[in-house]
Amino acid sequence: MDIFLVKMQSGVLAPFDDADAQRMAKIKTNEVVRAEITKPRNLLFHKKFMALVRLVFENQERYNSIEDLLVEFKLKVGHYKEHITTDGKIVYVPKSISFSQMDEYEFNEFYNKALNVLGKIIKVDSETLREQIEQFYY
Repeated sequence: MDIFLVKMQSGVLAPFDDADAQRMAKIKTNEVVRAEITKPRNLLFHKKFMALVRLVFENQERYNSIEDLLVEFKLKVGHYKEHITTDGKIVYVPKSISFSQMDEYEFNEFYNKALNVLGKIIKVDSETLREQIEQFYY
């Protein structure tokens, strides 16, 4: 399966660079192809998110590690899958937020939900938390 990078140009998806244009040229006119549209993650946005997590971690006393904090808010925002154990118990397994598992759209939604949950952990409203973290990144 070929992966092409494309950009929006005058309301039309166009090849991102010459290599993508050459590969897309192999698609015949009126040929049906399947496409999945995702927006690649922004590394700076991910770093901003991790700074947010560190800020919250440093201002609380309940969680012993950043990983514990990450598990907690993933569960609180509903970013998990249900697993039924062999004895019938339902456990919630946090999903990954890795670049390969979430595109930019999904991560943005996750980030906004996380702001609310993380703000509650340190008793700060989400807007104040957003403003504090954005001082470092904008």
